[in-house]
Amino acid sequence: MQIRRLNTLRGIAALVVLVGHYSNRAQLWDAVLGTRAPQLGVMLFFLLSAFLMTVLYLDRPPTAPALRGYASARAARILPLFVAIVLLSWLAQQSGWPALMAAAYDIPDLKSLASHLLTLYGVQVLWTIPAELHFYLVFAALWWLRPRLAWAIPVFSVVVLGAFASGHWPLGPKQPLFGFPVDLPLLRGLPYFTAGMLIGIAYKRWQAPARLRHHGWVLALPMLLLLYPAILERLTGWTYVMWFNPAILLAMSAIFAALVFLVPEGNPLLENRIGDHLGKISYSLYLLHFPILLFMRGAGLASGVGGLALFLAATILAASATYHVYEFPMRRRIRALAVQPGPAAEAVATDAGRA
Repeated sequence: MQIRRLNTLRGIAALVVLVGHYSNRAQLWDAVLGTRAPQLGVMLFFLLSAFLMTVLYLDRPPTAPALRGYASARAARILPLFVAIVLLSWLAQQSGWPALMAAAYDIPDLKSLASHLLTLYGVQVLWTIPAELHFYLVFAALWWLRPRLAWAIPVFSVVVLGAFASGHWPLGPKQPLFGFPVDLPLLRGLPYFTAGMLIGIAYKRWQAPARLRHHGWVLALPMLLLLYPAILERLTGWTYVMWFNPAILLAMSAIFAALVFLVPEGNPLLENRIGDHLGKISYSLYLLHFPILLFMRGAGLASGVGGLALFLAATILAASATYHVYEFPMRRRIRALAVQPGPAAEAVATDAGRA
């Protein structure tokens, strides 16, 4: 099953992060598109990821070949570029070259490197990758349990969302363990992953009637701007904690659900070649943009709207090249090694390629 608009939504989520981080570093328009707004893009990523995992896999029997195909597809998508970025960042920090060190992720020593590679911690934007990988494990467990314990997913969802709504959601460890940084970032994103999974379950079982579907629902997308902290504070005086506010989870889920359920197929804003391309390279965009932004700032190029255009162009070009030269070829190699030949495995691998 392919839902084309998800490509564009991935690309939009990446652009929210890119523009927000540039706005913060360059203080563009007093950082009105920044502040904590990039985290809204991450929330959209988490909703989308869990939704897609659910749509692609949950109704399949969780057989050993299916689970193996799932694991290889998830690892192939996330790990090669993440590991490469982590290792290169650590090497850059060991180089002693100030310009290179300033443009790399802050992974200064072997303990920090180990925590990143073991997905216990992530500095700057890298924290989201361990969160994603940990959710893949949670989802695999729920998928495996589903035919054995029909109530596993409902109980899990009630516990997670109930604890989150009650204000008793755990923050996770903040102190190093034996000198190793530990964060357990899944705790930050799990309510969003859970909401995305529930939206995916609903999508598999209910389609909006024609009388409710309308291209005007695409206007739910710019409503995201009203959740930007700087904009919301200027309009209402209200500030909020990004990851621990149930109202923000509800609003983000409602925007995502409206775009998925209520906008008819073929909408030109959500289904187009530019959105397809940005969605395809969104992971590279996300991981590469921060070093590029740090380099531009150090070179004095991160200034004004012209700097934003240069930053976006450079990041899109770098991400496109990385996707074609490294990310996609590595993904195919890992899947080819891990998935045994056969019709069932081919079906799993084909669908996973869309995720």
